[in-house]
Amino acid sequence: MDETILELHGIRKSFASVRVLEGVDLTLKRGKVLGVVGENGAGKSTLMNILGGIIKRDSGEMLLEGAVYEPKNPNDAKKKGISFIHQELSLFGNLSVKENLFIDGLPTKGGVLVNYPYMSKRAKEALALLGVRVNVDKPIDSYSMGIRQMVEIAKSLLRDTRVLIFDEPTTSLSQVEKEDLFKVIGDLTEKGVSIIYISHVLEDVFALCEDICVIRDGKVIGQKPTSRLDKDAVVKMMVGREITDLYPYIQKNPGKDMLKIEDLTSQGKFEDVSFDLRQGEIVGMFGLVGAGRSEVARAIFGVDPYDSGSVSIEGEAIAPTPQACIAKGVAFVTENRKEEGVLLTKSIQENLTLVDLDGIRGKFASINKAKERSACKRIIDLVKIKTYDPAKQEARQLSGGNQQKVVIGKWLMKAPRVFIMDEPTRGVDVGAKFEIYNYINDLAAQNTAVLIISSEMEELMGICDRILVLSKGRLTGEMKRGDYTQQAIMEYAVMGG
Repeated sequence: MDETILELHGIRKSFASVRVLEGVDLTLKRGKVLGVVGENGAGKSTLMNILGGIIKRDSGEMLLEGAVYEPKNPNDAKKKGISFIHQELSLFGNLSVKENLFIDGLPTKGGVLVNYPYMSKRAKEALALLGVRVNVDKPIDSYSMGIRQMVEIAKSLLRDTRVLIFDEPTTSLSQVEKEDLFKVIGDLTEKGVSIIYISHVLEDVFALCEDICVIRDGKVIGQKPTSRLDKDAVVKMMVGREITDLYPYIQKNPGKDMLKIEDLTSQGKFEDVSFDLRQGEIVGMFGLVGAGRSEVARAIFGVDPYDSGSVSIEGEAIAPTPQACIAKGVAFVTENRKEEGVLLTKSIQENLTLVDLDGIRGKFASINKAKERSACKRIIDLVKIKTYDPAKQEARQLSGGNQQKVVIGKWLMKAPRVFIMDEPTRGVDVGAKFEIYNYINDLAAQNTAVLIISSEMEELMGICDRILVLSKGRLTGEMKRGDYTQQAIMEYAVMGG
């Protein structure tokens, strides 16, 4: 039996005058995991969308088990046994687990009534293959992100999937859920399913994948066995240069208190949280899933209400609303980029100017187009957003990393005094991460106080002056740079100090 199940030869794709893929070659072996890595905007998503029948290639050839593969649409790809688990899961929160599993084609009795007993039986069988036992009659929103992802995988298995594509599957998973996913991937490959695994988490790629394919600027730089590569070599292939220090740190002399949080409490979420941020200081906040990190950040910025406590800027109490925070120079990058960070159907230019419309107004309160273009160009050049036309290109057309740059860039328009960033590098490639760390250092150098919430402990240890640790909604530890270790941070996070 031929060990190759999928071959791509010379795949090319352009959008308008912009070349996105330039002759991509890729080979996937039967029952194996191929890691596909590259910077945001390298062309990974475009290539997978071609494979999944979402968009059409300009030229090149695709072979599935030796036969020409020409998907006309996503349903055609599914019928051929190719399924896609997107980073943003395609589930309907108000529908039950079993309804989500059969949403593409509800089974019927006599072609009229929906056959719910059959759906329940098949749903339980499909999920049991993944080691998942849940009430299939409950709405999918009742379950954790890990369970939802397993439902998405089970949906693909009901279609007799031969090739399963994962796009950044671990960004919203806890460590336990990630381990469960890896076990399922191992079980699937043993059953002969072939996996394409797209991720910016290189540690996971090395742990899971037999081969790694690196894409840069629309070209395959190389596809090699994982055993012949190391992390440094892959990073160099991705970005075209060596990054010798992934976490750039600059020595600082923090100034006066900028943000002060006193006894902040939201019943059931967090309790008696108190800390401060000083001018030119970068402070990290760490905690395990459910610790309350994001909830604290959202309360500070006034997105969610809190029951008691206070938030003040330079000694002055601030009203718990986003409008009041923005007026006082507070910026907030949400962890939920797709739903709260960008307006996906609006242009890049409209997104970037969203929080500083007053700064680009002309006479009679209308938008001054020249000011708007100039302001956007400054930010696009600063954060290196890849775009062919910021006034016309919609945010949804950007890669995840470039969308994140838009989220950060719109706040840089306002020259914030306090910048709260919740998971600012989630789903971002190593090169873009390095750039974001440099933006953060630049902000601190300009006397901005920065609070970074991250589930990546090494990230916080690398760039922060202090680290705060939350456990079960309480602040359990605070350490200065030079004093913290991974063990000490985890002890505060797990055992409460």
